[in-house]
Amino acid sequence: MKKTMAPALILSTLLLTFSGCGSDSDSSGGGSINLPDGKTMIFFDNESSRQYSYNTDTESFEDMNTKSHATYNMENKNGTLFTWFDKTSLDVDQKIVMFSKDYNFADDGNITYEDFHYLGHFHEEDNVKHFAAHSNDEFNPDTSGDKKKAVLKRLNTTLAGREKIRAKLTEVLPEREGLCNFFVFKHEHKKSEDDNATEEAAPHIALSKSGKVYVYKESNETLSLMQSVFSLDGVTECTENNSAILKNSDHGVLIFSAQSQKLYLVDEHGMDFHQHATWNISKFLPSDFTPTSVAAISDEEHEHDH
Repeated sequence: MKKTMAPALILSTLLLTFSGCGSDSDSSGGGSINLPDGKTMIFFDNESSRQYSYNTDTESFEDMNTKSHATYNMENKNGTLFTWFDKTSLDVDQKIVMFSKDYNFADDGNITYEDFHYLGHFHEEDNVKHFAAHSNDEFNPDTSGDKKKAVLKRLNTTLAGREKIRAKLTEVLPEREGLCNFFVFKHEHKKSEDDNATEEAAPHIALSKSGKVYVYKESNETLSLMQSVFSLDGVTECTENNSAILKNSDHGVLIFSAQSQKLYLVDEHGMDFHQHATWNISKFLPSDFTPTSVAAISDEEHEHDH
């Protein structure tokens, strides 16, 4: 696989002032891309079946649809990407699943090997990360072993948990909005000072179908708004298969919109969550490539993210 260096740009950064932090935007010119470090991202266009990975440390991209990588070559196929934090008995392994385009857990139930194209993860060799993917055929229950069956069982447990969260967010979002996508940070269980009841101090990031960002907190299994609602620049409509919310850190997420062809850094760093920076996809991937879905794996450890 030949590595191609991405075009460069200057990220125009607005400094944090006493009045707060504004929204950054990218621009043309020399310099680095300045996407958050330590991430390998996969971008897929469901219309053309083109697929690229992008390394934010080396600021380079790779064409993933090559004959030498048949297990995850998506030429002439359709699908959507999903970042999965696979919690095993020993650790949390970050994985990327390429679902079949029409698969929906709420409608179709437990995922089977026929409902996805590949399941992959990154491993390091000589200080270089390589993407290793398993084709769906390896998970055929007629031929697969117990380990492969256990992987699908854990994936279905994760998807079932997401549906419960989806239902809660759908219930509290204004009816005129509708839920497009969501992300929940690591759960931190603690006792309430008032009545010793268990509460869950984990921000719930919800992206509405009109491109607005709602941030909820959960207390005693009840969701309530943490802060004011805000919009993403250039986003007026959103569907789940044409968007993504990826964890950036313990204090922020990266949101992708196929409509705007941008990545948005939404974080708090001591303030309310807000749009902190944006990147045009065309600035670091081929200009004629318009992805519809994104997934990412980070260097840092994660646990219990949804």
